[in-house]
Amino acid sequence: MHVDLRGPGWVRRDGVAARGRAFDGDDLLDADGIVERFAAVEPTEADATATVAAVAAVARELEGFYAAIVEERAGSSTAAVLVADGARSVPLYYGVRDGSPTVSDRGRVVRDALDAPTDPVTESEFLLTRYVSGPETIWEGVRSTRAGDVVRVDDGGTVESHTYRDHWPGGSDASPVPSSSPYRRLGAGLERAFDRAARVAGDRPIVVPLSGGYDSRLVASEFVARGHDVIGFTFGRSGHPDVEVSREVAARLGIEWRFVPYDAGTWHEWYGGPAGGAYRRAAFGGDALPFLAEWPAVRTLVAEGRVPRNALWCPGHTVATPGERLPRFAKSGAESGGSGTADARDGPIPPTVDALVDYVRRTHYALWEWDDDRFRAAVDGRIRRGLLGDRDPDTIDDAASAAAAYERWEWRARMTTFTNGDRRAYEDAGVETWLPLWDPAYVRAYASLPRRLRADKRLHARLAVDRYRTALGSGDVDPHAGSGDARPPIGPDRAGVTDRTLAPIDRHLALLCHTPVRQFTERDGRWDPPFLAPRSSWGARGSHPLAWDAIVAPGVHERLPPVRNLYALRTLAAAGRIDLDDPASVPTERFVPLDRDADGAGAVRLRLPTETDGA
Repeated sequence: MHVDLRGPGWVRRDGVAARGRAFDGDDLLDADGIVERFAAVEPTEADATATVAAVAAVARELEGFYAAIVEERAGSSTAAVLVADGARSVPLYYGVRDGSPTVSDRGRVVRDALDAPTDPVTESEFLLTRYVSGPETIWEGVRSTRAGDVVRVDDGGTVESHTYRDHWPGGSDASPVPSSSPYRRLGAGLERAFDRAARVAGDRPIVVPLSGGYDSRLVASEFVARGHDVIGFTFGRSGHPDVEVSREVAARLGIEWRFVPYDAGTWHEWYGGPAGGAYRRAAFGGDALPFLAEWPAVRTLVAEGRVPRNALWCPGHTVATPGERLPRFAKSGAESGGSGTADARDGPIPPTVDALVDYVRRTHYALWEWDDDRFRAAVDGRIRRGLLGDRDPDTIDDAASAAAAYERWEWRARMTTFTNGDRRAYEDAGVETWLPLWDPAYVRAYASLPRRLRADKRLHARLAVDRYRTALGSGDVDPHAGSGDARPPIGPDRAGVTDRTLAPIDRHLALLCHTPVRQFTERDGRWDPPFLAPRSSWGARGSHPLAWDAIVAPGVHERLPPVRNLYALRTLAAAGRIDLDDPASVPTERFVPLDRDADGAGAVRLRLPTETDGA
């Protein structure tokens, strides 16, 4: 057994390794405390299932953001039991070669130990989505832990997995409603989650990556209402809706605000320099594309001392996000044509497994156009497993169960694999993070909501607006809230403005409302606010508000066909298919032109690795 841990904060003792923090009831455990809890488990040598169950029983009692490894040694035999929390905040990777298991928090370490080749199916999935939906990686034999799972791997290559914390929200819309209202249940879950976050923070300041949406606003508002010292930050180009809404929210909340301007020149330096290369190698485990957006901002703020070194950083990632993509369901298959699949992405679909598989494939496997029957058959099976887990397909028999299955797929495949992977950017800067809106207390409260209140993040968004107004001292939004402070009240319409609803005039007014001198500096001496054009125009080279397409050399752009966004190119680069700085690395034969009308001119299909035998 070879356990090779590279990330910060690991504690190893008595055959157990752990990292992070977790609550055991009301007790807050650090890594030492987590080690002690798992060290109390006595592996059952003759019964691997019993050992997994015993470890899962401990994991079920712990609620926080951590990972653990329990090593078993009996004579010449070895095994390891790996634990992932419900957010998969610290992924673990494992594989076996020649009877020797390797476990690491770095996927590349396991790949190198196994000398693993690339798997064409999972690589294709990664190229089209930015992540691998199951426990596999793009490398054969290299697997990773999934959210809420306990996994045992032994030196014979036997893998036994148990899901101790699943996600199946809502149940039937017709089921009896718990005694408290959904709004109160969600609010109570939020209170519990932030009680815990406050315990973790202590008297340290809180740093919130403040975007233009509801989630980070909710995090900042809750900490402000509790009297914490809060610092908000954002990044990009001044005038971008995220920047201007973030600026306004911070000003209204009365918190410090930090802005890190992005431009093409610095992006090329950040990405192509030694720090960028080291980060991407460490952060890419073969199962999710490393986050880039906030990585330079976090490093800059820490390096320049613009935030306290001991601060707790709290991103706004939330279990509610899949509601943004929750499909609309027809009342029955017959009413939607009876085909069992949807005919249009935005139209209602029947609540069936086949329709959900089709919806997921068309909605999420879309970074490139593609057409490969073998891959489609393989990926449809992968999607089904993500939707159902161990459930029978007949479980999905109405809109409520279909919605639950879809959100389970997002929870397992996308959110806890790709989105929560942005914690690697914070680790790279050496700071501690906590995810209040992924706290199990909030996850359970959200999962108790009926489908109609999860769709479009409806109740979550309402709670975010109300808590924002309460933090501003606007009075009677929450009957249990105090009178608040002297901050000026704000109406619900303005409190509900996000980056997606910010009017162009607001960006013009920001020039006058928010420190004109700073605005002038942020724009390199220009007064006109950019990004008055719709989001659809941001795909043009040089127009993205993060300016990050500068990581692609002009010569590479010239050899590539038009693409939808930078993610499509970055997946190719992460998989080693192209070098974003080397035009000669671009295999133009991999891009197949499609016959399209004028609106689709220049569209191409990506020839997947399955079509070229993994070449």
